[in-house]
Amino acid sequence: MKKIILLFIASFLVTAVFSGSLKVFFQEVGWREVLLKGLLIPCFTWTVQLLLSAAFLKTHDRLTYWNRLGWVCLLGSIALLPAAFYNLRSATPWVWISVLNVFASVVLMALTLHVLLRRAGFRWLWTLSWVVLIVVNMSLYLSSVL
Repeated sequence: MKKIILLFIASFLVTAVFSGSLKVFFQEVGWREVLLKGLLIPCFTWTVQLLLSAAFLKTHDRLTYWNRLGWVCLLGSIALLPAAFYNLRSATPWVWISVLNVFASVVLMALTLHVLLRRAGFRWLWTLSWVVLIVVNMSLYLSSVL
């Protein structure tokens, strides 16, 4: 369980770098709001998945699922770093770099989660539920910034 918690803490911290880099696009918005939206909204997907698995999986399967989610979350967070560094280093970053990077991160996470869960014997509905939630998550974020 300690390893799972550390995976999510590391993911949170790495995502914070990307979220903070988005401040360049929202000059009129305070740091608190940028970080809040950039961190709390993405946490929605992971929190709902953890709650669903707590409700529907047996202890061993739940821990296996949480471990896989933790690794996928960390991988997806790390995949956001190229755009974060670009945003932080460029005088006038192009927003589409971040958009494309987020899309690539989501695709990478979905494929990785599917493979890891399939190998562990989980039904494909677990991956589908994650995909639905990430789409809801991204929609929430977009509606909050438009």
